[in-house]
Amino acid sequence: MKKAIKWVGFFLITVVCMLSIGILSACNDKDNPATKEYTVTFYDGSAVLKTETVKEGEKATKWTPTKDDYEFVDWYATPNFGHLFNFEDPIKENKSAFAQWKSAKQSVDTREYYIVGSGTSPILMSSNWGKVFDETTKMTKAADKNEYTYTLDLQVGDLFQFAINESWHNQRGVGYLTTLKLADGTEAFSGANTIGDNSSYRLNIKCEYAGNYTFTLTTHPDDDTYETTNASYTEENKEAFNINTLDTISWVRNGDVSKPVEVIVDYYIKGSGITNWKDMYNAATKMTNDKGVYTLTIYLKENEEFIFSSLNTIGSTVGVGTEYLRGSNLDEASKAFVGYNESNYNMLAKASGSYTFTYTKATQVLSVTFDATATPVPTDYYIDGTFAEGVANWNGYCFNPNFKLAEVEAGSGIYEIKNVALKADSEIIIQAFKEGSTERGEWGTEGYNGLGSYNYTYLFNGGSSFSAVGGGNNNIKVLVAGNYDITFDSYAKMITMVKHIDSADNLDIYIKGENINSWNHGFSADYKFTISEDETQYEYVLTVEEGKAVNFGLAKYPKGENQGSGDFLDASVMGTSGDSNNKFAPENGNNFTCSTAGKYKVVYVISTGEINFYALPNA
Repeated sequence: MKKAIKWVGFFLITVVCMLSIGILSACNDKDNPATKEYTVTFYDGSAVLKTETVKEGEKATKWTPTKDDYEFVDWYATPNFGHLFNFEDPIKENKSAFAQWKSAKQSVDTREYYIVGSGTSPILMSSNWGKVFDETTKMTKAADKNEYTYTLDLQVGDLFQFAINESWHNQRGVGYLTTLKLADGTEAFSGANTIGDNSSYRLNIKCEYAGNYTFTLTTHPDDDTYETTNASYTEENKEAFNINTLDTISWVRNGDVSKPVEVIVDYYIKGSGITNWKDMYNAATKMTNDKGVYTLTIYLKENEEFIFSSLNTIGSTVGVGTEYLRGSNLDEASKAFVGYNESNYNMLAKASGSYTFTYTKATQVLSVTFDATATPVPTDYYIDGTFAEGVANWNGYCFNPNFKLAEVEAGSGIYEIKNVALKADSEIIIQAFKEGSTERGEWGTEGYNGLGSYNYTYLFNGGSSFSAVGGGNNNIKVLVAGNYDITFDSYAKMITMVKHIDSADNLDIYIKGENINSWNHGFSADYKFTISEDETQYEYVLTVEEGKAVNFGLAKYPKGENQGSGDFLDASVMGTSGDSNNKFAPENGNNFTCSTAGKYKVVYVISTGEINFYALPNA
């Protein structure tokens, strides 16, 4: 009997244990539900090719789709094909994979590609960012395939990319490089973005390791696409936004540079007012070099934004450099006088006065001293030369009121003289004298009244109408006879000379801007002002979209002479009528800016030369 009770007890204990295990198991099931599942969606553009259900932690299955007239390339994690889809990564969330294709047959690429850039390599100095498109900068096209090659020496810091002709379309930058490094891991090239990102396709390639290189650009013209979502995209300028993620630039380093060169580097100031952000290479903007120590003393206005840019010279070849002196070069003591913009390190003058800049090349340090008491000497300006009939060459102009420039507005520092008749092949400069002078005085004495002269190196955008005399003479040579309006900006030391316009209907005005036409009006009728019925003003209707700030500039030309020099109309000529003040503002004192959505009439008033803006109804 005791034995039976013992077995019964054992049975009860077993049942209790099994029930306990079951209860515990049920609790565990509650805390750990069935394995999660996720969906991987495979796309061709916006079309879904198929979906796959994948358990958490497992991998998606790679497969190869087919498509008539196309070859499958690979699966990408982003629709812009910036990054490959990694099928080795465990799935932990819903994923998308995008198919990239290439045309099974490629048309023959008839485009011509050129290298464009700047730096210390002779070819890039010659290119000077596309100022030269000829056989020396042209890539060699293979006879039987869409491959272009180019070989050149590169120095550290050189910047370049490849593009087609003067339009700078179809740019192929660092995003097209197949690699940035040599086989041993040495960084040969760089860019500011990761390879494969759309933003890097047109980004400059920077040389990080000097040598002789051969580049091979492989194109797929039938697979070109366009960044239609870019704010500046239009059907007219679409090739400026040509993107082809199948195109590649491969390269090999052939060895060290084949012909070392001696480079002379000079530095020039440029800024928002001091040169209107134009590259003006002259004695007023140049730092003097004494054994690697560069200096410049110059008067700057309060809040002037500026940098120093470099210019390289190799033998007789001069080209834009890639080195810039910014706020990051300032020593601590100099920051008491000069601040800088933390976003781009452009320097800012804290007060008006005379600044002396000293840059030591060996240490790359820029130091500054400041004299607040130094102010510009009051000055009279005259045009001088050989240009007028019946006037003694170089003797009959200065101190003659007929050839004196008048200040546009008291204190503006802008001087002008209009409707000046210039003979072909004559010479002209601007002479400066102490205010009120009636004679030059004797050179080297206190009675000498001359304050300097300004020649072709101070002329902005002379176009085809003017050139330097040559042979070491930088006087302005008149190539096209006519009547001209001459303006001198005494702060920027900048001369502009444009054809004088007698009648109201003898003028062409164009608009151009980043979100309008990518700063290229191309003299298209779409961007051209029309004259009003009463012929008192020129008008243009501008639409500003919601959320898109529009900054733009205007340029006027004598009618029918659009390819010559134009007169840039910036925010300095903004009027006070309409909505000019409350909806439009100058950008850095130059371009016009509007951030308020709506439709506006832009008006150029012929009699005053002012620009006014008017909001239109039903905008």
